[in-house]
Amino acid sequence: MFNARLVSFFCSLAMVFFTGALHWTPWTANDKALVMLVSYGILFLGFIGSWLSFPDGLSTSRKIGLILAISLLARLAMMGVPVSDDVYRYLWEGKIIAAGESPYQFPADHIHYHEYQDVYWEQMNHKDKLTAYPPLAELVFAAVSSIAYTPWAFKILFIVVDLCVIGVLMALLAHYGMDLRNTLLYALNPLALFAIAGEAHFDVLLILAVMLSVLCAAKGVFAWAWVWLGIAIQIKIIAIALVPFYLWHCRWRYSWLLLIPLTVPSVYFLETLPGLFQGLWAFGGTNAFNGPIHGPINYLLSGDIAWATRAVMILFGVVTLWVIWAVKIPARAAYILIAALVLCSPVVHYWYVLWIMPFVALYPGLSWLVLSFTSGAYFTSVYSVERGDDWFLPVWAMWVMWLPFLLVLIYELRVVLMRRLQPVTTWKKPETLTIIVPTLNEGESIKPCLLALRSLKPPANEIIICDGGSTDQTVAIAREMDVRVVHSETGRGTQIRAGVEAARSDAALVIHADCVCDNTVSQKILNVLEQNPDVVGGAIGQRFNDTGIRLLVIEMLNDARAAWVGASFGDQSQFFRIAAVDKMGGYPGYPLMEDVELSLRMKRLGRVVLLDCRILNSARQWRHGFFKRIWLILHLVAVFRINRLFNRDVTHKLYATYYNRR
Repeated sequence: MFNARLVSFFCSLAMVFFTGALHWTPWTANDKALVMLVSYGILFLGFIGSWLSFPDGLSTSRKIGLILAISLLARLAMMGVPVSDDVYRYLWEGKIIAAGESPYQFPADHIHYHEYQDVYWEQMNHKDKLTAYPPLAELVFAAVSSIAYTPWAFKILFIVVDLCVIGVLMALLAHYGMDLRNTLLYALNPLALFAIAGEAHFDVLLILAVMLSVLCAAKGVFAWAWVWLGIAIQIKIIAIALVPFYLWHCRWRYSWLLLIPLTVPSVYFLETLPGLFQGLWAFGGTNAFNGPIHGPINYLLSGDIAWATRAVMILFGVVTLWVIWAVKIPARAAYILIAALVLCSPVVHYWYVLWIMPFVALYPGLSWLVLSFTSGAYFTSVYSVERGDDWFLPVWAMWVMWLPFLLVLIYELRVVLMRRLQPVTTWKKPETLTIIVPTLNEGESIKPCLLALRSLKPPANEIIICDGGSTDQTVAIAREMDVRVVHSETGRGTQIRAGVEAARSDAALVIHADCVCDNTVSQKILNVLEQNPDVVGGAIGQRFNDTGIRLLVIEMLNDARAAWVGASFGDQSQFFRIAAVDKMGGYPGYPLMEDVELSLRMKRLGRVVLLDCRILNSARQWRHGFFKRIWLILHLVAVFRINRLFNRDVTHKLYATYYNRR
């Protein structure tokens, strides 16, 4: 039987592997810039398609195995991308450390190192500056260079480390009760594949240490959280940005453990260690390149880099204070702080954006996916190298990289402003769940729906049928199956509101009568609400009882909107904390568009998520007039959203239009 989802998934993977194959061909040597840009775009399409069409019905172990397998194969395919010239510095500095020298003593072009100059030294960048890599990173370089003095050694090591990052990310997703397929938002992200498997940037060591620290903090193992944070700082100094939050929220009495990884590797370079700080200042304190916030400030200050740097430091300090005050979850705090650090940095290379991407798997956002795509503009710099000029990134490429992202980010941040920058509400652990089913003449489909709800593990505390005046056997079937029935006026939102008001549970799931759910739904809802006290609700995920390509497109668009924008439809089966709905003034009692209104209100109160358990929908409404129905839905939503801006309630008119009633 034809399965459009599987076909789409394998076609998307084929695009990913095709991208890797391109870099093993002679075209890379002849037209490197063009191949980099084209392959980046193809890879992005394959990356998005793989997430959207990820196979359903896999057990947890098979899902983990599939993700690890395709992650490894994608990285092996991308090894054909030429390494960055940074790798030659890793190799050469590792070589001189193994020979008993220190890279903190003199710049690489100093006559002191004349006897160590080789082919890799020739290809290094910034030979006139002291190194900016901390001691632990340098010792890693020395170990790798001693084993195999070749760039391939770093590629292999970093791919292994990157697979460890993926493993830690899956552990975090499981801890927070999130969808494991979100791992692909990092594992197949073009930034990760180009920067690590391709160009072999050592930042993956930083990412692993930070993610291990966050995982330990999430599980309450604060001693190891501090140790891993110290290791992260010893790999790249920017991890120090997390220290203020850790002091406030991660048991400061364990903070002395930070000194162990900070001190032990430094002892080896003790005499020349001051050179590290000179190198850090030379690379980060006196340069300005591609900073999305620092750049415009620097321009307004007529190129005064020092004052522009002070300005962004103050801005980052304000963000840090807000995070300490408003955010309690370590993973979310690390996400915001690292994102703010990248955006405020004077120098931002494309692989710096990769620091944020593991957190995007935990907190999906459209803005960062846009940046994952537009970061491909960075490779326009290769054209200058091909012409024999100095490396150069055009200003227009910086605009292409940052402007779309910043516009979407500003739109997303409006939610934080709506909350007046107040701390996110942390809700209590839910103990009970009510299932609410709105019905109107659903006698033919209500029984399979209720049978599936009866099989939930754990069982729901109550199932409520909210009937809007059925004239068939709907109510009789519900009572026959010992289900509570609540009557109300006709209108989906009106009926659901009556059910919510009658509910006696901590959380509720609204499911349509023509849907059948997995028996894992109740457990996953309670898990995600328990492990994420900032989550207000979300959607389950929609699948049709039809495997055709047209309905797959609907499934994919609905998943993308719910996961990346936080907007869901009732067909996706929305769930929420009843206390949160009460705080927003009750469930919106609109006859239509109540689901859109609910998702908008939930986003103002807290975070919304998309779960990975299935709701099987009937395709009956899509079998006739497919494109006409799409146009109708888009039209109704647009009219509703526009009128909502002016506080006009047009839902009764929309209801009449949707059901073709006067």
